[in-house]
Amino acid sequence: MKQLRNFTEEAVKVFLDRWLKEEDICQCNDCRLDVMAIMLNNLPPKYIVTDTGALYAQLSDFDPQNRIDYMTAMSQAVQIVSKGPRHEKTPEQPEQPE
Repeated sequence: MKQLRNFTEEAVKVFLDRWLKEEDICQCNDCRLDVMAIMLNNLPPKYIVTDTGALYAQLSDFDPQNRIDYMTAMSQAVQIVSKGPRHEKTPEQPEQPE
């Protein structure tokens, strides 16, 4: 059965798995989801239906400009979330730099 998917959402999840741990930000699920939401609101969606569409979208994701766009969106999102995480600090969470 064919399904409609937003390839950008899937790509952002993979991108964050690789790069978010390199950032100086809380790594909890809430902060990760906030970063992801901000990124997705600032990146164009790529909706796909077929396996052929998925392959085309994956190939375009290797474009250096796409990587730059994802890195820029992540950096902006990290700054926003770091300045105002939506949870209380717990003892195991490091202080966020000002």
